[in-house]
Amino acid sequence: MHRLIWVLLLLSFSAAAEDIGSEQQRLYAALNMLNQEQQAIYQQFQMVQELRRDNSQAIYGFQVRPAQTAGEVPNYTDVVEAQKTSARRREELDRQADQLLARYNEIEEQKKPLRQRIYSLTISK
Repeated sequence: MHRLIWVLLLLSFSAAAEDIGSEQQRLYAALNMLNQEQQAIYQQFQMVQELRRDNSQAIYGFQVRPAQTAGEVPNYTDVVEAQKTSARRREELDRQADQLLARYNEIEEQKKPLRQRIYSLTISK
């Protein structure tokens, strides 16, 4: 009778260990997917940052001025319009950067309970 109890206990521990291992695998898979999404968002954020830098240089550089031939004085209206276009572009890029940063932080929050659960499963082994 005692042997039967021991066998049942061992089987239950074995099944519990498999369940824990299976749950850990699912948690790691979910964490990996979130990490990949976060990495893609970070890369998009870097591209937006580069566009913001280019746009900032354009505001103070020669790129804002409309195309002109040598010796020709730029039209004031064209220059002002080019500056307004650049400012609108800067605002759009700022908005995109803010959205990407917010999504990155949301994913970070989603990862916290997964990490905590993995940690608790690791300690319980």
